[in-house]
Amino acid sequence: MKFVVRIFRLVMPVLLTGMMLLGVVSCSKDDPSEENVNDRSVLVYISGQNTLKPNIDNDIVEMLEGVANMGEHDRLVVFIDDYNKSRIYEINQNTTATTQYDLTPVCQFTDNLNSASPEVFDQVLRYFFNHYRAKDYGLVLWSHGSGWIDASSSVSQRRSFAVDNSSSGTTRMLIPDMASVFSRYPKFEYILFDACFMQTVEVVYELRAAAKYIIGSPAELPGRGAPYKQLMPALFLHDSEHKIAEAIVNAYGSYYNNVLSSSGGVVLSAIRTDDKLDMFVSVMAEMFGKYSFLDDTNYTDCLNYYFYEWNSYGFNAFVAPDSYDIQGIMKKVLTDSDDYTRWENAFYILSPFASIGVNWYSAYTSALMPVNKSQCGAVSMYLPLDRYKNDAYFDYYKETQWGKLFDIK
Repeated sequence: MKFVVRIFRLVMPVLLTGMMLLGVVSCSKDDPSEENVNDRSVLVYISGQNTLKPNIDNDIVEMLEGVANMGEHDRLVVFIDDYNKSRIYEINQNTTATTQYDLTPVCQFTDNLNSASPEVFDQVLRYFFNHYRAKDYGLVLWSHGSGWIDASSSVSQRRSFAVDNSSSGTTRMLIPDMASVFSRYPKFEYILFDACFMQTVEVVYELRAAAKYIIGSPAELPGRGAPYKQLMPALFLHDSEHKIAEAIVNAYGSYYNNVLSSSGGVVLSAIRTDDKLDMFVSVMAEMFGKYSFLDDTNYTDCLNYYFYEWNSYGFNAFVAPDSYDIQGIMKKVLTDSDDYTRWENAFYILSPFASIGVNWYSAYTSALMPVNKSQCGAVSMYLPLDRYKNDAYFDYYKETQWGKLFDIK
C-alpha cells in the first residue's frame, strides 16, 4: 500500500503540471465514475477564435433546442474556444438552458487556449473519454478548414483544420498531428467536419483509423454551419453506423438543399473507413497505373470546388490548387466504360450517402457556384499537375499517406 501511495505522489505532480500548463482551473467532473456508462457521448469541438466566432451562440441555441431528441443516457459535450477563457459544457436530456449563457461549465480553464494545437486537442479528448464513458462516441469538428492544404501562404504548415487567432499569431492543426492524437483513443462512430473543404480523399485516408465514417464537404459550407436542431436526432441515433451516417448527411444536406436552397446549398458526403476503403484504394491504384492523370487540359470543364485562378484575383486568404471532384476527374480520364463502371461501383460502396445541392455559396466570389451533378461525387482529390510545381504544397502532398500510395503519371 505504501508503494502505491508513493507512486501516486510521484505521478500526481506531473499530471497536475500538465493540467496547469493547459490552464485548467476547475472541473466539476474531476472524479470520473467507473459505473456510469452512457449510451452515446458526442463531443462538439469548437475552435472558434476566428471569424466564425459570431456563429457560436446560435449553434449552442440550436443544440439546446434539440435536447428532446437525446436519450436518458446520451451526453453532448461542447468544448468552446473563442476570445474568452476556454470552457466545456455538458448538455443532456434534462438540460433546461436556452442559451449558452444559461449553462454552467463543467470544466473552466484559466486561460484562452490554443484550440488549433494538438496538445489542447489531446487534452480535451482525454477529458471527454475519461468523464463521458459510453458504449460508442461521436465527434463534431467545428471551425475553418482547408483539407490537407493550409489556410495561409505565410506559414509552412499544410493539411489543416481549425484556425486560432491570438496576439502571438495564427495557428492551425495539421491533419497528421490530429491523426496522431486520435490514435490514443477509441474509434468514433463518426467524425463530422462542420468546416469547409475537409471531404478530400487525402484527409479521409489520413484519419481512416479514427472513425467508422468521416462526413464533410469538399466545398465551402455556409458560415452558420450545421443546423444543429435538425441534426441532433441523427447525432444520437442508436442504430448501425451506416444508418447514423446516412441520417447525419440527410439532416445537414436537406436543411440547406431544400429548406434554405435559395441562399445556397451544400455538397456533403459520408465515407466509410472499413475494408471498403482498402478495396477502393486497390481500384484507384489500378487506374493510376493504366491512365495518365497529369494532363491539365483534361479538367478545364470539371466540377471544381476551389479555383487555382482565384489565387491571383485576391478573393482568398490562402494559396491552394484546384479542388476537383473525384468523380469528374475519373469520368474525364477513364475512357474505357468498363473501367469507369468498376471504379464508380467501388466509389459508391465507399461513399454510399451524399446530399448534393444545385449550388453552394462561395465566400470568395460572393456568388452561388453551380454543381454539375453528373460530375459530383461530393469528394475532392488533388492531382500534382505541372502548374502547381512552384507552390509549396506540391511537395507536401507527397508526404500525405494518400500521396505515398501512388506514383501518379
